[in-house]
Amino acid sequence: MGNLSPHQLLVRIDMKDDPDQCGKEFEGLFNKYDADKSGVLEGEEFEKLCTDVGDYVIDEMKTKMKDEDIYLDPANLTAIREWIKSTFDPDSTGKCSLETVKAKLKSLVDECDYSEGK
Repeated sequence: MGNLSPHQLLVRIDMKDDPDQCGKEFEGLFNKYDADKSGVLEGEEFEKLCTDVGDYVIDEMKTKMKDEDIYLDPANLTAIREWIKSTFDPDSTGKCSLETVKAKLKSLVDECDYSEGK
């Protein structure tokens, strides 16, 4: 998992049906962002995770809903990014743990699949 990019790890997580099958991918992705190896993503680490997951989800939505230009509206893109941040950090502490990533990430990347009837 060490050589895979965050995007490649997100693709692997998205392709699996069961979040219980994503353990190595969750840990690999988390470790890509946990630069100080504290076990918690905060500050720039947390922001980068949210940005990358947001970009992935938005790209997937754009691909799967080609005729729906609504996702290109900057206000909607901002709302999607804020939704992702609040999913990882519902208490607005600006940080999240590996357990939070494991609990929330699969549903975030799957959301764009369900909106098209996966």
